[in-house]
Amino acid sequence: MRISEKHSALKHVNKAVEYNNMLIEIDFRNTTGVYLFKKISKEVLKQVDELLKLDLSNELRIILDELRTMLSDDSFNGDETSKILVKLKEKISEFSAKYRVLFLPYKYSMWDSLESIHEAAQKDPECEAYVMPIPYYDKDNNGNMTEMHDESDLYPKDLDVVSWREHTVDEINPDIIFIHNPYDDGNLMTSIHPDYYTRKLVRDDRLVVYVPYYVSYTDDPDMMTSLGFAEMYADYVITQSEWYKDKYVKHLNEYRRQGEDIHSIVDYYDNGHKFAVLGNPKYDKVATLAKKSYPLSDGWHDALFCGAGQRLTLLLDTTVELVLKQRENVFEKINAVIDVVEERRDMALIWRPHPLIEVTISDMAPELEETYRRTIERCRNLDNCIFDDTPDMHRAMAWSDCFFGKYGSMLELYRHTGKPAVMLDLGGTDSSVRDYDEGALSGKVHAGEVLREEELGMGTVLEFCREYQYVPADFEQKETFGERIYKFSKEALVRKISK
Repeated sequence: MRISEKHSALKHVNKAVEYNNMLIEIDFRNTTGVYLFKKISKEVLKQVDELLKLDLSNELRIILDELRTMLSDDSFNGDETSKILVKLKEKISEFSAKYRVLFLPYKYSMWDSLESIHEAAQKDPECEAYVMPIPYYDKDNNGNMTEMHDESDLYPKDLDVVSWREHTVDEINPDIIFIHNPYDDGNLMTSIHPDYYTRKLVRDDRLVVYVPYYVSYTDDPDMMTSLGFAEMYADYVITQSEWYKDKYVKHLNEYRRQGEDIHSIVDYYDNGHKFAVLGNPKYDKVATLAKKSYPLSDGWHDALFCGAGQRLTLLLDTTVELVLKQRENVFEKINAVIDVVEERRDMALIWRPHPLIEVTISDMAPELEETYRRTIERCRNLDNCIFDDTPDMHRAMAWSDCFFGKYGSMLELYRHTGKPAVMLDLGGTDSSVRDYDEGALSGKVHAGEVLREEELGMGTVLEFCREYQYVPADFEQKETFGERIYKFSKEALVRKISK
């Protein structure tokens, strides 16, 4: 029996109990009593009919037939029908109900935001888990959908993905849906397929849970937040921290002030505790990073290794937000970092721009297209540099020794690896080496603190990274973030459908 059927059955039994209690109070010695008995007993029989439509065992069907007979008999005995209803409720409550859970990822590079939830669902004997990658589209300057992207083939073969071309959400009929796209049709550059907009997924008999595809370094004073349509319509939004929860609540209240229509929509979809601080599965992925899990291609090996040993490998991240805020300054900084690596043969660079950088520049900063193209060519032409546009960022994270970036998920995640994470200074690149306390800086790295180029200088940071002794971060915990989110979602579903 499905969890939705179980709770539907319990609702029908509870309703039958209410009507049965009314029958017990009826005085059969007058005409009014006889009339009321016939009228109310029909309501009980309606509940019996609804129960018989469900997937019930033969034992329960026999009990229901017995109840029907007693209600049709002129010698009604309220105590006996009460006993049957109690027995019926006990039997249904004992059933082990099945949960059907559907994951709707759209970009494979963001699957890590759902992966450990899926692993938790697969381990649950009560769960049927389905993964259905959905398509998404680029948009032109007028907001029209153009090229479609379907990344279904990128997912591991052992995941047994379900094709969106062959199945609909309603055919699968999930009890819980996990999504990680926040925008629906509210993004200027891309859109998931309209069939999967959050407002079309939400129903009274299912739970829709939005898990952000990103985490953020919230100590950054320039950190900005926004609230998409998914956060508005979903039953629950999983947040990485109380900081994010507070920001989301403020954004939701700002929506309420935009007019009565929007206020009504927000209130309709707000259950009063929409934002749940439960971390993010992306942290689970970082906890299991290991080089052996990400074998290198010949090109990567040649770039990262010199002789028998690996070069000091820098991972450089470039975010969409950084490009839009800093424009030309970003590429001046990237080229300054490439200058350093080009001069130092004992160093290597992995430059990994955000997957949406190219379409962002094309739509919102076309004057940067030529600069971006030239910078990519320069990186690719150096034998100790890698331009990483692969869909999985974890290979770069596993094989690098330190991280350089500003804003974005990778900075937040990398600081949890036990390796140095450095906040870039776009104002300059100081190649000199200053005096520094190696023990103090190592302590900061082990504590997950971000180092700042602005305070130390590029030369000092690189010298420290060369001498730093890597100690894998200790992520031991009783349950993963994915397990925590999955458990919460099951309990939240029961609360919702039990009302």
